[in-house]
Amino acid sequence: MPTPEPVVVEFGEDHRAAVVRRMEKMAAAGAGWINLSPGLNVEEPPPPRSALGSLLAARGPLVPMGTWAPAQGRDAATIGIEHGQGPRVVRTLAAKDVAVPPGWRVAQDHARRGLVVVPRPATTDQELDAVLAWLLRATGALCPVPRSGQWRAYCYEV
Repeated sequence: MPTPEPVVVEFGEDHRAAVVRRMEKMAAAGAGWINLSPGLNVEEPPPPRSALGSLLAARGPLVPMGTWAPAQGRDAATIGIEHGQGPRVVRTLAAKDVAVPPGWRVAQDHARRGLVVVPRPATTDQELDAVLAWLLRATGALCPVPRSGQWRAYCYEV
């Protein structure tokens, strides 16, 4: 089955309602996913990354990408972050005051494959907003490039 075209939602870090509405629809349907990309401050260049270091490093992308997927059947909802911060990113997040919330389970913390967390079940707009807010804070904390505060959500509704 081909990947559907996403609905793109641009939003501010503190104005998440449009994305939360999409999350509610996906949670009710038990299908779809959302990729989240931070807006970058183009006035400031990114930190240098050597070509050889990029080739040999066991790391993900320089600019992180967050992902949320609703519970589907027996599978719990998941949130993930592809990042280039190396191993043990859960410790890095805790040091940056973005610890994984109590009751959430870390399913994967890998330098190349990223972080995958299983949040508590969330179905209301307040619960989903709390999941989205943490995902944005965590993804932003792992971004070494100066950010604009804007985000882009790629909403894949299947």
